[in-house]
Amino acid sequence: MMNLQVESSSARLPPSLMKPAMKPERDDRWSSMQEVMDLLRFYPLDDVMSDGYKFPHRRIKAGQSALHMGQPFDGLYVVRFGALKTSITYATGDEHVIAFPMKGDLLGFDGVCENQYLSDVVALKDSDLIKIPSSVLFTPGRACNEIERMAYWAMSREIVHEQTAYSLSHQAKSEARVARFLRIQSERFADMGYSANRFTLPMSRRDIGNYLSITMETVSRAFSVLDELGVISVVRREIEIHSQDALREIEG
Repeated sequence: MMNLQVESSSARLPPSLMKPAMKPERDDRWSSMQEVMDLLRFYPLDDVMSDGYKFPHRRIKAGQSALHMGQPFDGLYVVRFGALKTSITYATGDEHVIAFPMKGDLLGFDGVCENQYLSDVVALKDSDLIKIPSSVLFTPGRACNEIERMAYWAMSREIVHEQTAYSLSHQAKSEARVARFLRIQSERFADMGYSANRFTLPMSRRDIGNYLSITMETVSRAFSVLDELGVISVVRREIEIHSQDALREIEG
């Protein structure tokens, strides 16, 4: 997992830099345990499962904050649809992007250890989240074995994703970083049932650069190089991959 040193509590930012989160819309819909498991792609070996639990939805408009640093932990969230950006903001005001959650990803697991969320989550597109309340997860004496197993499994998967992101941002060549980023996005779109070779990136080049620890200009230049090589075609945020094998070769 990325070893980022971030101060806890609201003292991280001076008052002038603190921005209140826009309150997401409540949704009257609820999801079953089976729906949440299917979204997470969690399929236990046994068939023991209680489907008596119902989980509420939260609608987040593009640009709205879903979670913010210092907010008290109130549960985990599963992305039902949409695209978001998870980042850490330092006392200097600098932002570091650590993830781009999409359908089936888990949010908020960084809030467990200190009982407050340690990162900001903002919607890049209109999104729908399913909440697994902390009262369901951690109430003493409450039997939630299936939910706990699912949550631990999903948290472990997110840690693996963060480790991949860390290695991605430390590759030598910028073209290799961008190539691997595009391949990972391709796989994620395929997992969601979309085309692996034609997709629209929900994030900006600036956010991609922040995520990969390179500049926005370097991201644009890498896209141009890959386009000139015939590996991909790029029109603004529209990506078409012409050769997955060539993308892997550049990735190294």
